[in-house]
Amino acid sequence: MQVSDEKKIHLMYRVEPGCLGPDGVNHIEDFCRFANKHIKSPYYSQFVFLPRYDKLKGERQYSVNSRNLSKVQAKVYLNHFEIQIDDFEDQLDELLTKAIDLYFKR
Repeated sequence: MQVSDEKKIHLMYRVEPGCLGPDGVNHIEDFCRFANKHIKSPYYSQFVFLPRYDKLKGERQYSVNSRNLSKVQAKVYLNHFEIQIDDFEDQLDELLTKAIDLYFKR
């Protein structure tokens, strides 16, 4: 199934520097570039990883065609693809954990 870019759900994932360890702030920019290059988005989605310096901004921000979605709206959108949002987020968290391990070559 092919989904045009304007119909894909975009997920801006703001990564906490602390998830990279005590000196994570020194690695977060490089790690986000690494994650954007190595974590492949599913056909119906597009991931973008950015550092989360501002705690007032949410960790995840969903949008479609540049319009922000609430979590409820994102859930409805993903249901269209028979994807449960909790499973989607859990799988992405696992991919992020694996990417951190690869980044530090553990």
